[in-house]
Amino acid sequence: MKTVRTEDQAIIAATRDWFENSSESIESFSTTHLIPALEDAGLADVDHESVERSASAYTRWRRAASMKVGRIIRGDQPFPLSWKWIWIGCLPPVYQLEVKRELMAMAGSLYVPIPNFTHAGDQPTRAQAQLHRLAKEFGELLEHAKPSHNGYYDLNDDPRQVDRMMKEAVDLVEVVLSEVAAVSRGTGRPLPRFKMIAFRVEG
Repeated sequence: MKTVRTEDQAIIAATRDWFENSSESIESFSTTHLIPALEDAGLADVDHESVERSASAYTRWRRAASMKVGRIIRGDQPFPLSWKWIWIGCLPPVYQLEVKRELMAMAGSLYVPIPNFTHAGDQPTRAQAQLHRLAKEFGELLEHAKPSHNGYYDLNDDPRQVDRMMKEAVDLVEVVLSEVAAVSRGTGRPLPRFKMIAFRVEG
């Protein structure tokens, strides 16, 4: 029976991968990234007066924060649902993107990021054009399109290559939809052929 990965497992796996490929650790992630972000969101209460009073109090606080997060990462303590998007937001952008894509896939949807907006002085808010993302994703699709090289797809194609090609194709679709949304929202023009597209954005 195939085991389906859960949301918390996807988030923790990405976090572990980041730790393994950088100088980041449970302690630095907990005290430098996660706990401050949770505090800003009103989900953690840090007694700064006590922590800042002495080096020993600060050391105890770091140890306690690290132990709590460590228990979650090891699976000894349930992953708090209210921490989900804040935790993801503490990951580097490349890890955030992959986790968001996986979580939206679990929900049966594509991950279509909301367009980036800028304010241009007295001008209305404008949506940023990001055609470089389309070029990047299209290039990655072509790079991994080996199953198409003989002109057709069949059961002789390598399943791993097929899976990778389809992943890259879906990544491209997500970026194209995001760019179409930026064009529509920035210019005020209606979306072509679509009466409504629901854009789900987290983080």
